[in-house]
Amino acid sequence: MGFPSKINYNWAKGFPGGIASANPRRSAIPGPMGFIAGADGVRVGAFAWVQADGVTVLNTPPSTYYTVASVAVDAGGTGYAVGDTVTFTGGKATVETIATGGVVSALTIQTTSPETANPAGTGVATTTNGSGTGLTVTTTSTETASSAPTGFVLRDQTGLITTYLGESTMVLPSGFNVQLMTGGDYFAVSATAAATTGQAVYASTTDGTLQTGAAGTVPDGTVATGFVVTQGGAAGSTIIISGAVAPISGSNE
Repeated sequence: MGFPSKINYNWAKGFPGGIASANPRRSAIPGPMGFIAGADGVRVGAFAWVQADGVTVLNTPPSTYYTVASVAVDAGGTGYAVGDTVTFTGGKATVETIATGGVVSALTIQTTSPETANPAGTGVATTTNGSGTGLTVTTTSTETASSAPTGFVLRDQTGLITTYLGESTMVLPSGFNVQLMTGGDYFAVSATAAATTGQAVYASTTDGTLQTGAAGTVPDGTVATGFVVTQGGAAGSTIIISGAVAPISGSNE
């Protein structure tokens, strides 16, 4: 570490990303693979988003992506059988009903995958089993844009200092597990201005850092987080932010 440049008279109030009270806490629930820091790592004490794959976590929201919502037969082709699987841009479907000659009349969506380009429209469906040919389908899609962060990155493990001659780090390296908190009381830093108790907490969509301000007045380049300031402080100082611990309807908690 570098040569000390100051002496503290008292212990620090807390460290960004740390738990600030003995009150109940709540975290986002991951899938079987857990939440994993993405290619550039994840900054602790900031907000982060789970990406479209449901596993990767970054301090930036996922790009707008599209998911197939419905699939309909455009041209039924020939030679298909009930139960055949066909693929199309953004998903797979099962042949549900056919007419004479194996002409497809109805499909059921089997799986979908997020796409960065809108898959809605008409295109050729490729048979993955069976001998049918000539099927084309028309799909519709739903759009998912940037939204509130999944949670606040908890300071609950050791970060590796991988930078040559580095003295400290607040970044979890790529591939490390990440715990995202959706409720409870946590230490954080408001980087842009003094924070006042009761203000809303906003997250930068560039790096997940915090900004605070009046509720409903979202600063440019940020999104609301659902957290509020419960202990304020000067710009750059340690503050406490709090989020509700009750489950949020429609969330992954």
